[in-house]
Amino acid sequence: MFNLNLTDDEKSVDLALAYYDEGLSVVPLLRQSKKPPSFLGGWHQYKTERPDRAVVETWFKNRDDLVVALICGEFIVVDADTPEAMGWVEKNLPASPFKVVTGKGMHYYYNNPQNYTTFATKRLNETPIERHIDIRGEGGLIIAPYNRHANGTIYKPVLIPDWDIYDINDLPDFTETEWIQITGNKKQNGENATAPISLTGVNEGSRNDQAARLAGYLISKNINIEFCKFFLQSWNSQNQPPLPNNEVLSVVDNVKKTHDRKNERAPLFVNSYEKIDPPKNLLDPPGILKEMYKFCEEIAQVSQPELSLVAALSLVSVTCGRLYRTNMNNFASLYFMGIAKSGQGKENIKSFVESVLNMSNFSDLVVGDGYTSSGAVHSILKYRPTQITIMDEFGKRLEAIGSQQNTNREDGIQTLMEAWCRCHGALRPDNYSLMGVPEQYKDQAMNRICYKPAITLVGLSVPQNFYKALNSGRIADGFLNRFIVIESKEPRKVQRLKKFKQAPLNIVNWVNYIRRARTEFGEIAQNNSELDLKQVVIPFSTEAETHLDAFAEEIVKRQNVLEKDNLEPLLSRSREKAMRLSLCCALADNPDAKSIPADITKWAIDYIRYYDLLFIEACRDKVASSATESKIKQVVSFIRSRGEEGISKREVDRHELFRSMKSYEVKEIIERLKNAGEIQEIDVKIGGKGRPTKRFVAVDPNYYLD
Repeated sequence: MFNLNLTDDEKSVDLALAYYDEGLSVVPLLRQSKKPPSFLGGWHQYKTERPDRAVVETWFKNRDDLVVALICGEFIVVDADTPEAMGWVEKNLPASPFKVVTGKGMHYYYNNPQNYTTFATKRLNETPIERHIDIRGEGGLIIAPYNRHANGTIYKPVLIPDWDIYDINDLPDFTETEWIQITGNKKQNGENATAPISLTGVNEGSRNDQAARLAGYLISKNINIEFCKFFLQSWNSQNQPPLPNNEVLSVVDNVKKTHDRKNERAPLFVNSYEKIDPPKNLLDPPGILKEMYKFCEEIAQVSQPELSLVAALSLVSVTCGRLYRTNMNNFASLYFMGIAKSGQGKENIKSFVESVLNMSNFSDLVVGDGYTSSGAVHSILKYRPTQITIMDEFGKRLEAIGSQQNTNREDGIQTLMEAWCRCHGALRPDNYSLMGVPEQYKDQAMNRICYKPAITLVGLSVPQNFYKALNSGRIADGFLNRFIVIESKEPRKVQRLKKFKQAPLNIVNWVNYIRRARTEFGEIAQNNSELDLKQVVIPFSTEAETHLDAFAEEIVKRQNVLEKDNLEPLLSRSREKAMRLSLCCALADNPDAKSIPADITKWAIDYIRYYDLLFIEACRDKVASSATESKIKQVVSFIRSRGEEGISKREVDRHELFRSMKSYEVKEIIERLKNAGEIQEIDVKIGGKGRPTKRFVAVDPNYYLD
């Protein structure tokens, strides 16, 4: 029984928990748009499993812009949006003992014994009355009773506010014709109801459409592809006139290819609006960060809001570096990657950081970009255990490391990776040991240790160079997942003339206070790499920890999706980055902070989530494209190597080069090479004996020998 005892004035969090405690799956929607908020990261996973109660509470607490949505399943809702639609429902459908007034009409609740899955339907506008009837079934979302509509209307239950979901009437198992008459719906449980699949053949004009729909239905049911072709050929014989046989087979192949692609690459972004613009709050950072961000924009020759915020965050990161940690052993050191078109404001990050640190008398925190080897990294850290480096042309550096197999630079990358993780301990050179070192040299050897290294790294690159340098190995090795990658989408702009302007005094004062007032060791000790510096501990609040736990659960679910694309390593450090960013933001908001509040942590999570997912989506497209091009080169090179003999279709199926690829990839590559005129399929007689066989041969086989 739903003995909720709710009122019209219920807070969203109380409403959500009341429905949750009754066993329903609830998710938040934005009140104005009725779309999931960006922090949810999609709601489809909650169709089959409910989140923890603490997570639900975190979603809704202190949020007045959210409404509670219920995920339909055991019940189904008929949504009537006009008086005519309401009248029709009440006249023609079974009585509903539970209905809810909405902003436009009425929700009618029914039991769902037929497991209707259609939840978004087309409106029926062709009838004498506009029925405007939708069906929300298995997996669909419905605004819960007692929510407040954006227009102020309460989703008010009528008749029976105390109801049992198992006592409500069933929505009948409508026939196809009845379904169309009720809703004008073109889909019923995933099938086209207005144009049903004909198994008895069709006339010219609808043959291709029917063939595609029939193939799609069979393939979606995991029917063997060869049987699908056989079935479609039999079906085609009944058409008037039949399609050419090769056209039928081509339809099946194309439908199968589309099906495989959709299922091979599950969507990372469930909702497209997540991809368009960053949530508005991301450019509204807390505390002194906002003033830093605005000042950076003021002095910029080219406005780059997202990169200006990177400049502000990197300044806070290096200012707090080495001096602070959380109760979870997270530190202020952050790695950023700023990507923008050439001449479009990337260099302003360096100008801003150097300007503020010079005025604060901490210019020694800025070091060059000479991380050319592991030894170079250690040497720089010995004299500057807290430092910021801004590396231009970072994409070209990565590309050079990969193409030239520069082991020194690769070792430097590995050391930077280690330094990111050693903020709480000591960074030692490779194979460091005092065993066997003569006593007179031990002190010198000990000096090579850097305690609590704090590197703030800002890489800058143009898009084409950065993405060109990426590959699956670089994604898997863990270097990139340490970075917060921000790619500016700003259009190319004319550079503005800007006069020199000094940093505002409050920004300078903040830097001085953080670097001088919060350490018992004094300013000099801060740059002593041999000193195991005691750090100021700032704990997360209990509510902030709840946000972090929910984010960790979300990350695991996303990683499960990304495994198919081998991109899951890019999320491995997301929570850690959010925790480090939380520490920086808490100190930016209050330099005397005693704890990290929940709202600060939530902002940091939103920031990391947004840019990590955007970066993954970019990698998914660009790295995948690069990988495909690499496979194409491998295939054409292999076929050229076979000279005039070429390779048969049977060999394509069996050769290890092709077996390492997915079947649809092989077909796609072969077709692309044929269409490009790189290879051709011809009859070849091997050894001058036997019958000729169809083989793929390079158009210019001698090219391989050049």
